[in-house]
Amino acid sequence: MSSLSDRTARLVGAYAPGAPGRSDRSRWVGPTVLVGVIALIGMADYLTGPLWSMSVFYLVPTAIGTLLAGRRLGLLLTSLSGLSGLLSDVVLQPRYHHRAVAAWNVLFMVVTLIVVVELIHRSRQMAMDALRAEERGREFLAVAAHQLRTPLAGIRCTTDALMMAPDIDVAEQELLAALVRETDRGGRLVRSLLRVARLDQHETLPLQTADLGLLARAESARAAGTWPHLEWSCDIPDVPVLATCSADALAEAVANLLDNAHRHAHSRVLVAVRENGGQAEIVVHDDGPGLSSGSVTSAFSRFVSLDGHGGTGLGLPIAQGIAGAHGGTLDYDDGSFFLRVPTRTKARGTA
Repeated sequence: MSSLSDRTARLVGAYAPGAPGRSDRSRWVGPTVLVGVIALIGMADYLTGPLWSMSVFYLVPTAIGTLLAGRRLGLLLTSLSGLSGLLSDVVLQPRYHHRAVAAWNVLFMVVTLIVVVELIHRSRQMAMDALRAEERGREFLAVAAHQLRTPLAGIRCTTDALMMAPDIDVAEQELLAALVRETDRGGRLVRSLLRVARLDQHETLPLQTADLGLLARAESARAAGTWPHLEWSCDIPDVPVLATCSADALAEAVANLLDNAHRHAHSRVLVAVRENGGQAEIVVHDDGPGLSSGSVTSAFSRFVSLDGHGGTGLGLPIAQGIAGAHGGTLDYDDGSFFLRVPTRTKARGTA
């Protein structure tokens, strides 16, 4: 599933200098076609005479050329449009009695095209700068997450060793226990950042056939052991719900949904699995207050935590990204999250 920024990058950067995957010869195909289009428009302009204004028709290929290849091609197409208009409406129309008016119309058209070219060029540059900034942010996120894993692991090992010392007193033990909790919290955040980086880089998913009922039951049992103050129940059909998927990735998505549920539930969390029309569906419902209609979109935004209960704001976006990588969806409705994936998945990374 391609994101909007990915589609924009392919469109805007397709004819950029040094664009990967394009030979020098193929890079000239688009501009050559646009030049031919303007030549055809000029011929139609000549045949229809000065009484038919072709300004809009000249504008379209010029705007497309500027969007794809930048200012230089736009100005070249503008010059060709002006030359075609001048030849067809002034030079090759000797019997036309208002050639001065036609010349002014051509001049006005050229000025208009120049303005349009400049506007499109600047918009294109802003889009490219935004895409480059986004790419740098993704690279920084991936590198930072990888670099943080080693020191956090070292801190955890050192803390565990200190807690096993024979002469440690109660106050020191409490401080070390707090350090362990914070280190684990930092480790979870780093793992989340790594998953975000992998999703952004469209990492290929290893596919296998998995029983989503067993997967959901295992994650529910793990959650029940971690938060025993809540009642955890599973509604799993007798017939296995099989899907070709990345079991580890889907388990992570379900774990994120259960983590979100435990922070909002009053007393009970329900996990259900079912198959419907070629799709496997995992439902996570809690008896908490739920999301308001105006906050559903924000809940799936990165680093947005709506409850103030200690969430990182990455769990739901990661779960949604994992579902999307399987060609599925993650939706919310009436207190329940619905994770749907095709039973036969063609993972995004293998497309």
